[in-house]
Amino acid sequence: MVVEMTPSAVDTLLTESGSGVLSLADGAETYAVPESFGYDGDALYFQLVYHETSRKMAFVRATEVATFTVYTDDPAESVLVRGRLERVPDADRAAASAAMADNAEIPALNVYPDTEAEDLSMAFYRLIPETVSGRELTRSDGEAD
Repeated sequence: MVVEMTPSAVDTLLTESGSGVLSLADGAETYAVPESFGYDGDALYFQLVYHETSRKMAFVRATEVATFTVYTDDPAESVLVRGRLERVPDADRAAASAAMADNAEIPALNVYPDTEAEDLSMAFYRLIPETVSGRELTRSDGEAD
């Protein structure tokens, strides 16, 4: 049976997970990309590495509401976070960096293996949650599966 996760369980999954899928949109066209993330209890932080012609960054700029999905298979749980994705201002970079250091699986990932590091840029972004929901699959005896 699928049940809603408690706010505490949602917070735990976000705190203990270090990666998920960031879904972006430009009109009717969508783009989803695996990303490591940091979580400070209020926002999700991403360290986005990109090239000047990055499709990902074009979608970041066009997206009005982003969705981030975190999930585990055992136990079967998932959390969806929807909200505004914004570039982290310089004054908040230390907080973003700390959140990434706390629980991101791979703080920075070179997704352009044929591109020299000096040709890449990096920026911190944060997802400000507007809605957060979590679900878990339980066995018929009420225990998490």
